[in-house]
Amino acid sequence: MIRANLAANRDVTLSAAVVAAWARYAEGVDEHGEPIEVVDRLADRLTAVARTQRDDPLAFVRADDLFGDLAADPRFTTPYLEALGDLHTVGARALLERLVPDAQS
Repeated sequence: MIRANLAANRDVTLSAAVVAAWARYAEGVDEHGEPIEVVDRLADRLTAVARTQRDDPLAFVRADDLFGDLAADPRFTTPYLEALGDLHTVGARALLERLVPDAQS
């Protein structure tokens, strides 16, 4: 779906945020630094990669078998990196409030 949206020149900001949330979850640590169980059939592989993304923020999306060449497309990587950065610095709630401001309660 992301590739189809890119091909049609549609915005992928929300899709990139979903992938960033997956990448952040795969780190296996919550927003308070507490360990969480990563329930994913690819957990062993993805957790190892996700834990390197503080030094290499695109590490997760460089998994070619999952994301193809998305790591090379700035139309995807720009919103992905913004979302991942927000998840690391201000948390999921703030990211959602930024992306979907009308959903604030």
